[in-house]
Amino acid sequence: MLKFTFLSLVFLVTFTACSTKNEEKIATQTMAKEQSEGLKIYAFHGTRQCSTCKNMKAFTKATLDKYFKNELKSGAITFQIIDVDDEQNYTLAEKFEATGTALMVNKVKNGKEKIIDWSNFAFEYANGDQAIFEEKLKKMINDQLN
Repeated sequence: MLKFTFLSLVFLVTFTACSTKNEEKIATQTMAKEQSEGLKIYAFHGTRQCSTCKNMKAFTKATLDKYFKNELKSGAITFQIIDVDDEQNYTLAEKFEATGTALMVNKVKNGKEKIIDWSNFAFEYANGDQAIFEEKLKKMINDQLN
């Protein structure tokens, strides 16, 4: 019995240490990406998603793929879809104060961050005509790139 207890304790300590290191590594990688220059676009959502949330993500991705392919390839623009309910995303969601569906941008220039909330735009246009969403988002992104 003592041997079983000892082995259980060793396993628990090892598992917890590995888990913590992995979470720290993910957080460090995310923050490093945040510090690089460029336009970081995030579509935040909860685990349960409505049609607005799904459209926002799909329309944003379509806009980026259609009009900003070179910027995505070069890293001048990055796009991530983030589940705020996933514990691994807690630090990033907290930084953007995202608790559910949100479209957020972090413009990083000369090491300085500027967080911009495009959620109102997304909610207003995500359930309408995709072409209108794309044209408006294209202009908003171009304004930030210039």
